[in-house]
Amino acid sequence: MAIDPKVFRGALGRFATGVTVVTVKAEPASRGMTANAFSSVSLDPPLVLVCVDHKANSLELIRRTRRFAINFLAEEQRRLSDWFAGKGRDVADQFTGIPHEAGENGSPILKGHVGALECDLHEEFAGGDHSIFLGKVTRVLLPEEVRAPLLFYASAYRKMNLEAAFDS
Repeated sequence: MAIDPKVFRGALGRFATGVTVVTVKAEPASRGMTANAFSSVSLDPPLVLVCVDHKANSLELIRRTRRFAINFLAEEQRRLSDWFAGKGRDVADQFTGIPHEAGENGSPILKGHVGALECDLHEEFAGGDHSIFLGKVTRVLLPEEVRAPLLFYASAYRKMNLEAAFDS
């Protein structure tokens, strides 16, 4: 039985996800892309995965450099999510005017994140119209202040009640 792609997408949208921006150092300008297809895989060794569309500019750069970073966005960084998912995708220098610093592996680390991971490409798998990149985490960045993450659910950004989350 064939699955209607719109129905499938709608069902997947009912799984709440955090929003990340995957960044990679490139010459002459680094690149970034919004991704919510991200997951932890293993604690030992520390592995994560991110899925990258075959049409994404970052795809070949990750393959070539074999390094990338995953920035977990804070609730107030919705503008960055929209930028790296939309208008910013085709801009020559995506990071102009966006506060960031180079990580130890050279990939941009966005200022204001709620967490970030620097990764070496461990393995790549085929996944339909996406490539699945398995990254070995080489560095973890965790700000001391716990802030609300940017969430995506049912095709829209959502907010987390951080106080209620800590009351449980």
